[in-house]
Amino acid sequence: MSKILVFTSKSDLHADYVIKKMVSMGIDCFRFNSDEMPTVLKVSYSLGRGYIIWNSKSGQELHLSSLADSLAVWYRKPLISRFDANSRRPAVAFVMRETEACLTDVIASISSAKWVNHPEANRLADKKLAQLRLAQSLGIRVPRTIVTNDPQTAKGFEESVRPAGMIYKTLTYPFIEETSSTFRSVFTSSVHLSSERLIAVQAAPCFFQEEVPKAYELRVTVVGEHVFAARIYSQDQEATSLDWRRNQHEVVLRQEVEDLKPEIKSACLEITKRLGLVFGALDFIVTPDGEHVFLEINPNGQWLWKEVVLGLRISDALINELTC
Repeated sequence: MSKILVFTSKSDLHADYVIKKMVSMGIDCFRFNSDEMPTVLKVSYSLGRGYIIWNSKSGQELHLSSLADSLAVWYRKPLISRFDANSRRPAVAFVMRETEACLTDVIASISSAKWVNHPEANRLADKKLAQLRLAQSLGIRVPRTIVTNDPQTAKGFEESVRPAGMIYKTLTYPFIEETSSTFRSVFTSSVHLSSERLIAVQAAPCFFQEEVPKAYELRVTVVGEHVFAARIYSQDQEATSLDWRRNQHEVVLRQEVEDLKPEIKSACLEITKRLGLVFGALDFIVTPDGEHVFLEINPNGQWLWKEVVLGLRISDALINELTC
């Protein structure tokens, strides 16, 4: 049986849940919390011997070079955010660069393992515009979209999508770091380009889409050949009508298991495979007339709530991918 290496961080409920389950099944796991370097997690490398990783708290030790083909890796949510990324202190920046370089080489040294997903695959897949082009090439509807830092182009697009309206979302991760431990998130928002906002458009390329009417939304989780879909009634609450993730710790939305149409299920599998992923979390709008509109795929999206609330056995599919 494979040994499972889990790349993650301390505050990861998904890793907590799956590792506990794997341990109960007798599966050998090693948890690599990247934000515990160097206090708890120790890493050493020497030519000819490779990497040795050990946990000074639990006493666990991992010799990567000795595992060869018997290693599988779940690349979950590794972070090094305990270093203040906004700090301009040279010493902090230096430590952050050195830590990142070491972690990058640890990953590069694991050449023969099975990955869910390999971080390079995640990086290449996590391009929202490329995702939209791929979905469109497969015959799936996507929202009308522009990316621009030209105010007049942005204003022209806003006028062209009336009366539906226009939304703004980010091209990259929607988190803005305020301190080393606190983040502010940018959610999908309805926008009207006032004169002040038109000036702001010039600051960076802005990702605008038409606002698509919703009956409900779907979060589809793909694990290998398995597809798990949840219907989310985002329109039940005004606060979640544009982005169901907004206020998710305060608003409880109705959810149901969704029986996907065969063509949508096939498209989800195809998008995931073409992006080189084993795991993917896809988001769709379902319009009042029943049309599915693809929004994006997150190579490392959240899913635990679907298992806990709806009973979808995603963790079983994930463990099976890692151990088979």
